[in-house]
Amino acid sequence: MRISLLAASLFIASLACSAVASDTPHAPQVMGWVPAYGVEASMEALNANPKIGQALTRIGLQFWNPSADGRSLVLAPAGKDGSALSPDAIARVRDWAHARGIKVLLTVYNNSETTLVWDWPLALRAFRDNRDAFADAMVQEMQRHQLDGIDLDFEGNGDFSADRAAFADFVRTLSAKLRPSGKLLTIDSFHSPCYNAPNMAWWEDWKEHVDSIHSMGYQDLYEASTTTFTPEGGSICAKGAALFKYSWQLGWGQKHGYRVDQIILGQPTWADRWGDAGKETDAASHIEEAHKLGAGVALWDLQLPAPGWRSDATWDAMLKLRGKQATQ
Repeated sequence: MRISLLAASLFIASLACSAVASDTPHAPQVMGWVPAYGVEASMEALNANPKIGQALTRIGLQFWNPSADGRSLVLAPAGKDGSALSPDAIARVRDWAHARGIKVLLTVYNNSETTLVWDWPLALRAFRDNRDAFADAMVQEMQRHQLDGIDLDFEGNGDFSADRAAFADFVRTLSAKLRPSGKLLTIDSFHSPCYNAPNMAWWEDWKEHVDSIHSMGYQDLYEASTTTFTPEGGSICAKGAALFKYSWQLGWGQKHGYRVDQIILGQPTWADRWGDAGKETDAASHIEEAHKLGAGVALWDLQLPAPGWRSDATWDAMLKLRGKQATQ
């Protein structure tokens, strides 16, 4: 009997070790968004090169706004004329992605083609004034469309530090509703700790409640950057650090309790070369910079308008970042 118990204990321990090993190291993510106004162009781009579907791991459907009262969700308009987004677009992108093993997230945002303004009061009515009702509405919409998680893209231009605690409360509330079913929660953040909302100073509030943070620096972010940041009317940020370097962004995340792979670096698909004069290089090179640091990348957006974003070189670099090789 003792031998049997010992054997059983060893077996259980081996399973536990296997489970830990299967989660470590954590793989970098390749995220991209489909905007409500760009479904057709995004689908055309996604099918332009088979390596794109092999490299992507997550797609955010930026299709939803909070309702005017902040208690529910509405589909964002698809055009500047207010034309409605077809609900069929949700299943169209979801089915394409799921067929390739790509997770699909419900992205809610506080802007649209008809307003062209990041409406922070609209976001506040949702996450602060109707925290529980709005969280429930998002979870129900996610489940209804068989999606894999929620991506928060609430943006405010200015100093909204007074709303930081309410945003953190909302993140914890939403996380508690998603975690039991294994659904993802990601947040899109401004790329300095000094201004706008949400920003890097808020990251520590979300530790253990989010799966990933997307740092939305896009063309500002690259490893050779020496740029500093001074908010309008304020003092220089982070003591004059070169805070738009990939490694600085990742280091900030690590200091505040995140793994490197949880900080996903924004890259601009409207440009296939970026960087200050003398430091400009192509998308594949910037992907390699992220790869060397163990980070993932987040692409705005999947219409992939710059030609280099459809090239084999770019997506070979992306597959390398993921530790994969292209398949036929």
